[in-house]
Amino acid sequence: MLLKEKIKNYWHKLLHSNDSPHKVALGFSVGAFLGVFPTFGAGTVLAVALCAVFRLNYVSAIAGSFIVMNPLTTPFFWGLSALAGGLIFSRDSKMIIEAVRNGHFYGEIGSITMIYLTGSMVVSLFVAAASYPAVKTIMLKSRNLIKS
Repeated sequence: MLLKEKIKNYWHKLLHSNDSPHKVALGFSVGAFLGVFPTFGAGTVLAVALCAVFRLNYVSAIAGSFIVMNPLTTPFFWGLSALAGGLIFSRDSKMIIEAVRNGHFYGEIGSITMIYLTGSMVVSLFVAAASYPAVKTIMLKSRNLIKS
């Protein structure tokens, strides 16, 4: 299935779910956060688990994880995380990216990991915080259109 078709399928399921726009938007934000933050492939599983614990919409969490972090956006978020971490620690983000690209990652794994994870935390929090009002607004407007 193409990326565009998957996105349309997720949105269709979300618009017709019985959950409140708040639960859908919060689930999406959880998925978006875990999609951007490096979870080494466990992001979707963690998102669904968190949604089960907090009774959020798990379809929106999967959608948030997939829509925000996919093969088209991954390089952007990796670079942005390195840049944010570099700014926080006053390190050159290009050096971090080059170290990873050239295989020198393991030689500097301690400092690079801390810089990258810190930057990723900031970017993930921003993406999650920005996605909540956006998704909630879209849900409210779309459901109002469906009702009328």
